[in-house]
Amino acid sequence: MIRRCRDDQRTEILAIVNAAAEAYRDVIPADRWHEPYMGAEELDREIADGVRFWGYEDGGELLG
Repeated sequence: MIRRCRDDQRTEILAIVNAAAEAYRDVIPADRWHEPYMGAEELDREIADGVRFWGYEDGGELLG
């Protein structure tokens, strides 16, 4: 099921975003790459700015 991510899933959101970025490490321009690709502070800023995250859930677990 695809659904909007909850506020209490920030840890899972970060893990998914950073795993996806790692999969595209050689595609993301070197001047845009940093570790971690998205940190907790950046995620907080994005959410505060109105970005809404949606995810894929299966069996009660956020997977993507």
